[in-house]
Amino acid sequence: MLRKLVMYLSAFLPMFLIMWIKEILLGIRNVLEKPWKYSWKSIYLNPYLIGEIIVIFLIGLILYCLLKRNQRTSVYTITLKTVKNRSAEYYLAYYSLFILALIEFSLTDPIDLTVLSLLLLVLGIVYIKNDLFFMNPTVNIFQSYIYEVEYETHQTTISKLIISPVKLSEGNIIDIDVSEFEFTFFRRKHEDRD
Repeated sequence: MLRKLVMYLSAFLPMFLIMWIKEILLGIRNVLEKPWKYSWKSIYLNPYLIGEIIVIFLIGLILYCLLKRNQRTSVYTITLKTVKNRSAEYYLAYYSLFILALIEFSLTDPIDLTVLSLLLLVLGIVYIKNDLFFMNPTVNIFQSYIYEVEYETHQTTISKLIISPVKLSEGNIIDIDVSEFEFTFFRRKHEDRD
């Protein structure tokens, strides 16, 4: 369950980082426009901003460790029977969540933090319950494509989502990581046999 929670929270790391930068920039603007009212300490000693960057860093570090640990798991070599590029569908779905960062949420306002937390709780229940872990911009930033593929193993057709930095097509022979999720990561592509 902890692994699923980290995957969920890491999906929002870019959004949280954008919101954190927004708060810093608003603080700088306040200091420059009203130096008699605000000081630089109100930015760099702000407990909300300090706590947020620590949480962002810790979630990012845990995600990095989970992904590194996943790379030490077994690898399957598979031949792709069908390949459907699903990147556009999933990118639109989770980029729409980034609009939250553009709404007037403030990470230093307790009321806004409460509302944002409740919204993230509802989204988290849906995300975890439906295994939407592949919808993760933090992971997808480095792995560009999301494919729905089918391959055979032991006379059984398996359908899986693969996150890959390279374009895939039917007939490709690739290595993928063993994964407990409904998705996995591309490891390497074998030379096509013609």
